[in-house]
Amino acid sequence: MNSWEVRDLAIVEADDFMDRYDRNGLNFLFYWKTKFPKFKITLFTIPDRTSPELLKLMSKHNDWIELGVHGWNHESNFECWSWDETKINAYLDRIDKLKYYTPIFKAPGWQITDEYSGYNADPDLHPVAKDKSLVYRVLTERGYTIVDRHYNKPARPENSEIICVDCNHQIVHMHTWDMESGDKAGRNGLRQVEEEHGVPWNSDTTFRFMLHQDYICE
Repeated sequence: MNSWEVRDLAIVEADDFMDRYDRNGLNFLFYWKTKFPKFKITLFTIPDRTSPELLKLMSKHNDWIELGVHGWNHESNFECWSWDETKINAYLDRIDKLKYYTPIFKAPGWQITDEYSGYNADPDLHPVAKDKSLVYRVLTERGYTIVDRHYNKPARPENSEIICVDCNHQIVHMHTWDMESGDKAGRNGLRQVEEEHGVPWNSDTTFRFMLHQDYICE
């Protein structure tokens, strides 16, 4: 998904932002902003693990930090499989009332539906097994753009707004904490990017937030 060459345009995003000191990466974020004044990032935030106090603090930096939605509690990568329409709307009502989030959503583990990623939901337990477009449809009705992998394309409603990380090579995908993986490109925690890869941008790079209409799935 990632390449680590320096690029002219970088759309930087990181998963799993939350209150925990070892899962927010604030030391690297402010270091990069100091070193690269044009730096911007979209933080996909776990709402049930992020306090209003932290959201309020981060909102003071909304010129370079955009807060997206990353599931609800991220107890597993398959969280969205158990959502029905009522549950999705209840979560989004609570999120929208906070007024800190940009309406952009990424499912934990990319598991917004089943089958296409190689995993199969249980029809007796998981609503997406019967309606693969369920989560897409409700998010779209609520005005959300969805960040997704290309293999899920068959499940998407025609009117859904999609940003596909596989179709947009300007995107730099990261996590706020270290990823343990034998795949070097998959070691994309903020610290790992800085210390193992070197950041794929410089002082001449232009940065944009994820929510941008030019970066829709092909």
